[in-house]
Amino acid sequence: MATETATAQGMRKQFEQAGFIVADSPAGKLELKKSGCVCYLESQDGRWVRSGPPCFTVHGSTCELEDRGYQKFWYSKGDGRRFPIRKVDLETLHRFDEEVRYILGQKSLYNESLGTTNARTVYDRLTGRPDR
Repeated sequence: MATETATAQGMRKQFEQAGFIVADSPAGKLELKKSGCVCYLESQDGRWVRSGPPCFTVHGSTCELEDRGYQKFWYSKGDGRRFPIRKVDLETLHRFDEEVRYILGQKSLYNESLGTTNARTVYDRLTGRPDR
């Protein structure tokens, strides 16, 4: 337990030095915030990993990136609202994601380096398929 705490403190310090706001969240996770983006880290097997895709704050709601096939949206998990995405917001989320990966020492995969991957994918053409 003492090594996990030291690791958490070390990780907190690295992110704070990079300009992130770091807070503790439930279940021993670390909450990272910067430029309107939010991400959660959790300890697994002695290393810190992201517990999900990064989110973006829109009109006070924490939203995840949703691809509807014809356009990307911010999707608020809390109330189900959607907001059209702006290019500058997508670039900010991508930069945030790259910074988190860099500090964690994670590999940047080719498809993720091309742009931000989506938390949700909702295509109209999937409706009515036998496997859906």
